Amino acid sequence: MTSHELSNEIKPDLYPDVVAAGNLSNALAQALADLGSPLQTAVLIDFLPFARTEGNSRFCQIYIAALERLFILDFGSKGVTYGTASTSSLHDAAQAVHFWIIEQPDLVRMQDRFSFFIADEKGFAHEAGRAVEYQWETLRAHWARQYKPGALSPLPLIEAAMQQPELRQLFPFTSHYTLHFSRTTGFPFTNDCPYASPVGDNRFRDYHSPSSGNPGEPIGEGNASEVITMLVTHLPPDCGPAVDGTANDLKEHA
Repeated sequence: MTSHELSNEIKPDLYPDVVAAGNLSNALAQALADLGSPLQTAVLIDFLPFARTEGNSRFCQIYIAALERLFILDFGSKGVTYGTASTSSLHDAAQAVHFWIIEQPDLVRMQDRFSFFIADEKGFAHEAGRAVEYQWETLRAHWARQYKPGALSPLPLIEAAMQQPELRQLFPFTSHYTLHFSRTTGFPFTNDCPYASPVGDNRFRDYHSPSSGNPGEPIGEGNASEVITMLVTHLPPDCGPAVDGTANDLKEHA
């Protein structure tokens, strides 16, 4: 996303073209049509001006800034944001959207074509097939910076899980202090793996997956090593390496 404040209204003095079109989705659709693009737009958020278009496993989302004329865009693929952009020109925004989805460029080519496009480090990792490894490294570094002895932290769990091949091949993420695992690298993630949380005094507790017959039920409690062993034991059958895509993609493939 961006540090610019998003607008929850379409101001006529900043966005007369969007006002004339009726909403941001219509305005982007018209700009794409002017380019001869086959892409269609949709509105999935109704509490602020927003538009989304997708195709070829890629997507773009567009918002508007509140304090200046600026179209703010997210560019992604398979549930992962690869880069962002901002421009005052709706025509330029539409060109970037069309190019990303229809031409399917890599990030370097995208940057070369559009000076206002900023590639994300995470996007480069996914593009290089390092999504899982990058996520483990990033997650560990994030919690290591915040770590304080005696305070609740998933860091011991993360470090112990990184030593287990069965868990290291999955895509990790945290929610508050809880360590989760997904069989896909894109959001929405799968929810069929057990998870674990710190409970204090260097002890942790793991739980059955939300999709199991007893969601949220504790499996057991112990130190980080003991809990990680329990997590491995309760992984779904044939729980192989995390694949590119989202939980929805995995269901469709199954």
